[in-house]
Amino acid sequence: MIHLSRAPAITGAALFFAAPAQAQSEPASGDITVTAQRREEEASRVPIAITVLGGEQIEDEAIANLDRLGTKVPNLYLARNFGTSSGALVFLRGVGEGDSIFTNDPPVGIYVDDVLLPRSTGALLDLIDIERIEVLRGPQGTLYGRNTSGGALRVLTRRPDTTRTGGAADLTLGSYGRFDVRGTVNLPVTPTMAVRLSGISRVQRGWGRNLVDGDRINGQQVQGGRASLLWKPGARVTVFATADLTIDRSGPRFPQRFAADPARPGRLLPAFVAPDGDLDNFLSADTRPLGDTDTGGASLRVDLDLGGATLSSITGYRALRSRIGFDQTATPPGEGNVILLQDQRQHSTSQEVQLTGTAWDGAVDLLAGLYYSGEHNDQLTALSSAVPAGSAGARFRTDDFFVAPSRGAGTSGNWSPYEPRLDTDSYSAYGSATGHLGARATLTAGLRFTDERKRYDVRFLTAPGTVLVLPDGRPARRTLARRWTDVSPRLAADYLVQGTGWQATAYASLAKGFRSGSFDGRARNIDFVLNRQDAIAPEKVWSREVGVKSRLFDRRLTLNIDYFVNSYTDIAFSAARANTIPPDIFRQNVGDARISGLEADWSFRVLPGLELGGWAATLADRFTRLAASPGCTAFVADERQLDLRFTPAFRYQLNASLVRPLGKGQLRLGGEYSGSSPYDIALCNEPQHRVDNAESANARIGYELGDWAVILSATNLTDRRYNSGSVGSIGYPVAPREVQVQVRRRF
Repeated sequence: MIHLSRAPAITGAALFFAAPAQAQSEPASGDITVTAQRREEEASRVPIAITVLGGEQIEDEAIANLDRLGTKVPNLYLARNFGTSSGALVFLRGVGEGDSIFTNDPPVGIYVDDVLLPRSTGALLDLIDIERIEVLRGPQGTLYGRNTSGGALRVLTRRPDTTRTGGAADLTLGSYGRFDVRGTVNLPVTPTMAVRLSGISRVQRGWGRNLVDGDRINGQQVQGGRASLLWKPGARVTVFATADLTIDRSGPRFPQRFAADPARPGRLLPAFVAPDGDLDNFLSADTRPLGDTDTGGASLRVDLDLGGATLSSITGYRALRSRIGFDQTATPPGEGNVILLQDQRQHSTSQEVQLTGTAWDGAVDLLAGLYYSGEHNDQLTALSSAVPAGSAGARFRTDDFFVAPSRGAGTSGNWSPYEPRLDTDSYSAYGSATGHLGARATLTAGLRFTDERKRYDVRFLTAPGTVLVLPDGRPARRTLARRWTDVSPRLAADYLVQGTGWQATAYASLAKGFRSGSFDGRARNIDFVLNRQDAIAPEKVWSREVGVKSRLFDRRLTLNIDYFVNSYTDIAFSAARANTIPPDIFRQNVGDARISGLEADWSFRVLPGLELGGWAATLADRFTRLAASPGCTAFVADERQLDLRFTPAFRYQLNASLVRPLGKGQLRLGGEYSGSSPYDIALCNEPQHRVDNAESANARIGYELGDWAVILSATNLTDRRYNSGSVGSIGYPVAPREVQVQVRRRF
């Protein structure tokens, strides 16, 4: 049995070589230009709590995937979603979504080149050829539309360069048979046109083993590519187009069971049962694991300079096919095994038209826009007690969705398989004006109107394409349609003070975030779905924030501090009913809560080439209203005392980096150490879902010589195996310590 207890802290010597996780990709003496408010500004003057990672920092720290950002940003929890290889589990300042099913819109929007990735499945991006990443904390609905009531994460790729041919390639070898190959090439076509091509192959045999059949599991097998084109057909027109495709055959992540509490029958401990004494051993009836996810899309941005204003059109298309099986019980065949099977199809289109400019001789910056998004999702879903047979992927050739389904007796209880569908149309109009009151102060006012319409269909099946017929002759299917509208304002003010070698910007803001209503796509009780199911109400977040962004001591120190208070209303939770195996997941509006926090991040250039930095953040949360009992009285007497998910009272990160000449090249040393106070993963705060040892350390050493570089890096140095996500009686331990070496060449 492996207990989730605290391990010794990393030594001070190791801390010295911690990697810079500071929000800046530039040294502390510089500043970064961002477009967080849809116009170019210095990050230190933007009245938003923002963390920026530049492309150079991403490469130097060998940040290969978006899941590494979880320790880079105050109050951000970002990890692989439960059981998936490419799903993103994101909570920002306590606002997030724990269930990846498509009926639940993620409230922290992930954007690539300003096109929203609407689903969390497939959103855990591989980072290749990235210009920068901007993480905006707090509601961003005025400027970024759908799914940003908690914040926005913007990934901006490098644009083609019409002036030179060049590129880069790297090869990575690492633990558990890891073998990565990545490459980028930039090709000018004409003096006004260039293309850029990027590709990646990532293979790892897996750090786990299923003792039932001896196969390696929790591996990775990903291939992907992106093509982009930049064309300037005239002095005032710029066209930027991209297309991307990722093929993920990694398979699902496997869970471990929680240990029983001998002192309290029926309760579980926050400790994993380790088969044969090794947490990397698993016992699972899922001997033909499925984890196939294909994602891709295209975007087209056209900017027209009107002389004093710019008209932009941003068109996006995204598509997803995900076929995956989740072990729900972590048991071998014949011991009550249940596997959740999902076959999801998704496609969406979006169109945004935006006008930016200035008025009154530059005294006012103006922004106005229109936005539309249309999306379709459907998913064949089944819980099966069958033991997989045949070759890998056989379930999708032999209709195993319908073999040994897990269901209640009769036709009124839980039923499997079933097929939910959702069609969404979202319309919005927005505007923002920023007035410059002299050279030091600005006032910003913005407003967004949203009109969102959803149609939800669900049907219960007995065979492929065959709808269950109830005893009274009715087909077991239902359609629900709802429409929600919202007006979201934003007000902000900032003031700059400065002197010789220092400057500080103080700001205050008030903003509202909106996440539209939804439906419970996990509901499979026939009587509930056909007779009583209704829509889940929209969530709203009102955020008040004050902060200071400063650069001190001849701009060697960057220090940012902010304090926020969020009023979070009609919170929608997905949770598993207590003591249900497999987990019986339900969704409801639990009530309202207040979340407040203090955040500070810093970077200090102590000496030329030596930087120290880090961040610290607090969260204080409490329910202010419960709409109805969530059924948690077995675990807490007063349900108003429940902690929200992923809201540790305190989190921190410490880091350092050192760059020194060595021979004809440069030696680079770095790493990071992060930790957290205890926090809960589940709504009812059950003991097994409480995490009290979420600490990690990463380190690297690299050498650069001309166009060549070699980086030796390690993640999870202390091999801390805490729970990254859990539901019911099962949880997912984080990956073990991994070491990799990367060789990179620019040309």
